[in-house]
Amino acid sequence: MSNSNLSLIPKDWPNRNLSTSILVNHIQWHVQIHRHLDPEAKTILLIHGAGASSHSWENILPNLMQEFTVIAPDLPGHGFTTGYDQNLLKIDDIAFDLHLLIEELGIPSPNIFIGHSAGANICLALSLLCESEPDLLIGMNPALVPPPNAYKIFLGPLINPIATSSFMAHFLASTLRLSGAIDKILDSTNSELTSLQRSRYKTLFSESNHINSALSFVAAIDIPKLLKQSSKIHSHLAFVLAKQDSWIQIASVKSVIKEYYPKALIYEEEGGHLFHEANPLRALEIIHTTIQNVYFDIKVSN
Repeated sequence: MSNSNLSLIPKDWPNRNLSTSILVNHIQWHVQIHRHLDPEAKTILLIHGAGASSHSWENILPNLMQEFTVIAPDLPGHGFTTGYDQNLLKIDDIAFDLHLLIEELGIPSPNIFIGHSAGANICLALSLLCESEPDLLIGMNPALVPPPNAYKIFLGPLINPIATSSFMAHFLASTLRLSGAIDKILDSTNSELTSLQRSRYKTLFSESNHINSALSFVAAIDIPKLLKQSSKIHSHLAFVLAKQDSWIQIASVKSVIKEYYPKALIYEEEGGHLFHEANPLRALEIIHTTIQNVYFDIKVSN
């Protein structure tokens, strides 16, 4: 295990004290880890969405670590994870590399997966690779439907071979913050973020590698392929859908969930695409309630 790239992380980055760096299959992962002292404690894996990083769980992770072992990586090319292959940013590729990472960490297969947006898609794909499927998978505003108009207006023009080139990524990194485009993108999520939360995204999108990876990852999402595998997933499933999410519109995604994951529990909540960041207390309440429904003998702290 190596901490070679931790110097890149700002001193005030959320949960930085839990950060470590580990090289697996040519990827230098940034992972935030809490290993619970109780060897019988369940393990939770947190997967952020495209364009975010482990900071997305800023107010979620500290609560969960009271009762669980928690793993929260930056996805390849996102945040402070480096050394990825730009052509291997498809859901299945990322799920495969995450599987290798978890094995290298020496932690048993996580019992609970929690993913946001495209991170929920990765959780679904990863569950099929694990020797033991997770007992529970929670998807928050899962990216199970094509992007709507609001998404296309802001990011659609960028998702093409020119935009995902290194040259364009450098250009965007130098202009997005100055143009106010990052604030406009965050506004389009209909999530009430604080100025500090917004600043985290501005830090991330000042790096061309992060932009390049986020756009390439989004461009490579294959929803039909993922849904075709839905019958192979036997985990308990729960999905949190935000009513004001203009990126993953509730009516469309609820219809898909009912068709492909008919046994899934659905929570419909007030809020936008970054619901778990803007409403962490309610998100935690949902997580704890859902966990207790699966593990009747677990008591969790709200």
